[in-house]
This record gives sequence, structure tokens and C-alpha cells, in this order.
Amino acid sequence: MNRRALLKSVAAVTVGAPLESLATATRAGAAGTYHVAVCEQTRNQILIHPGGPVLWTPANRLWRWQAPATSDWNLLSDIKFRETTAFGWVALVTASGGRVGIVNMGDGDELLWSAAPKGNPHSIERIPGISAVVTASTSPSDKITYPGFLTVYGPTNSDDPSTLTNVQEIAVEGAHGLWYDGNYLWALGTWTITKYQVTGSHLDTRLVKVWGHTFPAPDPFNGHSLDADYSDAAYLLVTGGGSVQRFNKATGALTRMPQSDSGVKSFSRIASGESFWQQASGIGKYSWCNSEIQFFDSAGNKSFRRSLEGYGYTGQFYRARLSSVNFS
Repeated sequence: MNRRALLKSVAAVTVGAPLESLATATRAGAAGTYHVAVCEQTRNQILIHPGGPVLWTPANRLWRWQAPATSDWNLLSDIKFRETTAFGWVALVTASGGRVGIVNMGDGDELLWSAAPKGNPHSIERIPGISAVVTASTSPSDKITYPGFLTVYGPTNSDDPSTLTNVQEIAVEGAHGLWYDGNYLWALGTWTITKYQVTGSHLDTRLVKVWGHTFPAPDPFNGHSLDADYSDAAYLLVTGGGSVQRFNKATGALTRMPQSDSGVKSFSRIASGESFWQQASGIGKYSWCNSEIQFFDSAGNKSFRRSLEGYGYTGQFYRARLSSVNFS
């Protein structure tokens, strides 16, 4: 069964529509009904496997996208999924080698658009309705005085990603994370999280800062990843330094999660409260990666780990996310 037919059959059980977000099943709190996407850097690919008790084998794999074999597509660093009118599900991807792109899932996995925002791209987001794309990059070596930035791409034709054009750049030190929550775009930097309103459309698309929060000293936060907390839309999940925290979008209050530890590159939580993270191993060629993803129960206790099995090589995971098109 191909991926589109498989997702259609799964979605039919829960919501009765093809390519519908599998987070719908997650909201029921049923274990094992969610899917996990990983940036796997050994073979430089995006993989989706079932969550829960199912082993991560080739037979159980739901989707795979292989990045182009060029240096600027090396080291895939971010993956998100969004629903579009023209193409259905698309995958938003970034690579630390310098590229970002949009993949048309299920129709030959065509790369609909790609760009090189310069620097080290670490995150990407799409704004629905106007089809704009925003990327976050850490400092390029040739811009020491500009140590991180957001790049906004606006389309001339909202149904044609190939028309996306760079329309704005905003300095954000150590820009590492982006998340659109259905109303505002949130950007995570080394010590800051900033709320932006998206204004205009097409080539007039612009980000306007609404509010900003600086993480308190003396602990250097070193912000790394930003994700929805699917158990409560009032919060975002933030990793950085030696902590995993819930961020209250209305008040700016931070609550340290019981799963907090050093080197966590991404953290996701489904509606039932179950969660999973990728934590850097700190060793070897891929020291920022890990060959296993750690899962937690709803109380925050470690439950099981998943690695690639039957693939014939050791996978090295960077970020891991819930395979969902939902913003919150």
C-alpha cells in the first residue's frame, strides 16, 4: 500500500477524510495512534514511523523522503507538515548545508520549491491563506555582526510555491525555532522568544513584532527548538540549554518540564500527555544526533526508546516531531 492510500485508510478510521492530520486520533488519547517524523542524518532523509509499540523497521515505515545529493542539502535539520489547498499535505524541510524547501507528499514527493537563505537554516514555517514561508538561520560565517535571522518569502501566486521570493529579513540572534499557532508566528533565538503578526500578502507579506520575551539570567538559555504543546493550545514547548520548558503564550511564564535535561534538540507532546525527545549523544561524528528517540508516559517518566531496526545501518536522528498538520 502506498503512503497516500495508507494515510487515507488510517484517517478514515478517525475522521473520514484522506490526508487529515493524525493528531485527531491523538486528541482521543489513544496510545499508538500517532506517527513520528525524524530528520535522519546518516542517509540524510526524512522518515515517518508509527509511535507507540511498533518497531521502526522498513516494513513499518509510512513515508521516506531522500534529500538531493548536494552539499547544500546536507544535514537535514527540521521537518514540519502543513495542509495546502493546491497540494494537500506538504513537508517543510531545512538542511544545515544551506537549503530549505517544500515537498509535495504523495505525488512523487516532488520538491515544489527550494531556496538558500544563507547561514545555517534550522527551522521553517508556512503561513496559511497567503502561502508565505518563513525560515530561521543561525549566523553565517561571513556575517559576524548579523548572528542569526529570519527570512520571509512571499509568493506572486499563492497556488504556486515556485513563485516564492525573499521579501524581508529580520535579525534574531541564534535563530533556531519557528512555530505558527494559527494566529501568530513565534520565533526562538539564543535568549529570546518573539511573537510576530503576519501582515500583508503576496510580495507585501511582512512580519511585525508584537511582543518579545528574554529568558532570565544567569542560566544561558541557548534556545533550540519550538513546538506546539498538543495537550494545551495555550502553551508552546521550548528546549534550550539544560531544560525543556512550557511557555505560556499569554503571560510569558515558563514552567520547567520533568523531562528536562541537557542537549535536548527537540521535544514533542501529544494530547494524551505522552511525549518524546531527541537528545544529542555528544559523541562521534554526529555528536548533535542520537541513534535513539526517547519516549515518555503522560507523567513524564521514561517509557521506551526507538531506533532504526532492519535497515542495515545505524540511524542518527536530529529533530523528531509529531507527524501532524495541526498548529496546536
